[in-house]
Amino acid sequence: MAFSSTPPALQIDPEAARRLLEPMLPRRLRACLTQDLRVTSACSEIALDIITLAPEAEALVSAWIAAAATSDGVLWRDRRWIARRSALIRFLDVLAVERDQPAARALADVATLLSCGGDDRKAASRLAQPLWLERDAVLDLRKGLAALGEAQTRLTLGRVAESDADTDVTGATDLAAALQGAWHDALTDALLTFSEKASSAIATAAALACGADDAFAGDVALVHALLPVGEILIRPVADGAATRERRRWKKIEAQLALNETRRREKTAPVETKARTPDADAPHAEVPKGHVLVVTAIQETGSDRGRSIARGYEHIIGKPLPLVAVPDLAAVRERLAFEFPYALAMIDRLLADLIGREQATFRPTLLIGPPGAGKSRLVARIAHHLGLGLWRVDATRDAGASLGGLDRRWATSEPAHPIMAVARSGTANPLMQIDELEKAATRADHGRLWDALLPMLEPETARTYQDPCFQTEVDISRVSWFATANEVGNLPGPLLDRLRVLEMAAPSQADLEALLGPILAGIAANRGLDPAFEAPLDGEAVALLRRSWRGGSVRRLTRLVEAFVTARETLAVRH
Repeated sequence: MAFSSTPPALQIDPEAARRLLEPMLPRRLRACLTQDLRVTSACSEIALDIITLAPEAEALVSAWIAAAATSDGVLWRDRRWIARRSALIRFLDVLAVERDQPAARALADVATLLSCGGDDRKAASRLAQPLWLERDAVLDLRKGLAALGEAQTRLTLGRVAESDADTDVTGATDLAAALQGAWHDALTDALLTFSEKASSAIATAAALACGADDAFAGDVALVHALLPVGEILIRPVADGAATRERRRWKKIEAQLALNETRRREKTAPVETKARTPDADAPHAEVPKGHVLVVTAIQETGSDRGRSIARGYEHIIGKPLPLVAVPDLAAVRERLAFEFPYALAMIDRLLADLIGREQATFRPTLLIGPPGAGKSRLVARIAHHLGLGLWRVDATRDAGASLGGLDRRWATSEPAHPIMAVARSGTANPLMQIDELEKAATRADHGRLWDALLPMLEPETARTYQDPCFQTEVDISRVSWFATANEVGNLPGPLLDRLRVLEMAAPSQADLEALLGPILAGIAANRGLDPAFEAPLDGEAVALLRRSWRGGSVRRLTRLVEAFVTARETLAVRH
C-alpha cells in the first residue's frame, strides 16, 4: 500500500471558528454581533456582571430586571422600564468616573444597547464612538490567530512530533500542519466577517445619532437594529465598488478583444472578406427600463431549426420591460399579515429593493425546517411585487436541463429563465428552486447545481450562451431564490454565489397571529370573501394550542381546515 506525503485538504466549520472568536470580542461589539442574542437572557447575564463589579447596585439591577418581566407592551417604550434603566445607567456612569472603572462604562453601554429602541438618537450617540474604538481591538485579534490555530490543532491531535522528528511520524506532522492551516484560514474568515459586521453596526449608530430615520429600526431594540440597518447603509458603497471593478474588467476585456481582432486582421488572407450574419445586424435602441434579453436567432434552414423560435417570437429581438419596485411599505404590510413570525426575514429580503427602480433580488438560499413556509414566502413576494414566478422542483429536474438543451436534440428547449421571461413578458421574473439540496448528484446528463453557476453571476448571466437558441442572452435581471432544509451536500462554488438565510419555523406563541391569514387563505381557496369567514372561538383556539406546539404551518393549516369544516357541518345540521 502506497502512502502520499501530500498533506490532506481540510476544512473547518465556519460556525466553529466564529464561536471560538466570539468570546474574545470586546463587550459592546460582542452584544451587537451575537447572531442568536436574546434580550431577556442577555439582561440576566449582564445583571450578574454588574452585581459582581458593584454589589451595592443589586437593588437597582433587581428593579431593572423586574420592570422588564412585568412589562405588558413594547419594552423600550415602557415608562417604568425607562426609569429603571436610566437609574441603573446613571449609577454605572458615576461609578466609572469615581472609581476609574472602564468596565462600568462598558456595562452601562451594554445596558443601553439592550434597553433602548432602534430609533433612540441619544442612545446611538452614546454608543457610536465606543463601538468605533472597539473595532480597532477586533482587528488586533489577527495577531493571535496563528497561536489559536495551533492550540486547536493540539486539542484535536494531541502533541505531535516536531519538524525534525523521525520519519515514522511524518504523516502525523503533515496532518497537524494541514489542520493548523485550516484553522488559521477559518479563523481569518471569521475575523473578517466580524470586522464587516462591526462596520455595519458603527455606521448605523453614527447615522441614527445624526437623526437618520429608518422604518425597520423603529420597532426593534437598538441591539437588533444595528446590524440590519447598517447592512442597508453600507450596501450602496459595496455595490458601487463592485460596479467599478466590473467596469474596469470590462474595459480590460474589451481592449484584449480589440487587440485580438487587430491581430487576426493582420494575419488573415487579403482575399478573404468577412461576412456579417443577420444575427449581428444592429438592433433598435433599448428604451429606459427595458432589456433586450434575446437579440436574434441564427436559423439553420431546416424545419426543426425554424421551429426553435416558435412560441418565443414576442421576446426575440424585442426590448422587454422591467417590473418596477412598488410601494415597499404596503408590500411589507401585506407580507407581515401572511407571515407574522417572519418579519425579520421579510425585512432582510425587501432591503434588496430599497433605492432601486426595478425589482431584482440577490441570489438567495432560504434554509429552514419543513413546513416553515419558505416556498410560500417566495411565491407571495413575487405575487405582491408583480413579478412572474417560475418554479423548479430540484428533486425531479433532469440534470442540467435548467440551463437549456441543445438544439441538436429533438427535446431541445431554451434555458428555464428564458421560458420564465417568455411567460411573464418581462425581463426580471423570479426563479424559485425548491429542495435544492435534494438535486441529483450524478453527472451523466449534467447536474442542476453546475447549470446554476453561470446564471447566478451577473457578468456571465449578461452574456449567457443559450444552447437551444445558440446565441447570447441577457438573464442578469432574473432573481433567483432557492429553498432547502439544510445546506447539507451543496457544493462550495454554489454556496459562494448564494446568500444563505435561515428561516425559523413559527412557535406556539405565533398561533393567534397565524389564524387570520390561514382563515383568509382557506376562504380564498373556496372562492369566498375572507370577510365572511368567521374567526375561531376561544374553545377552538385552546384545542389548537394543545394540538399544535409550533413548527409546520402546513400542519396548522390542516388543523384549522378541520375546525372550519366541522363548524360548517354543525351549522348545516342545526
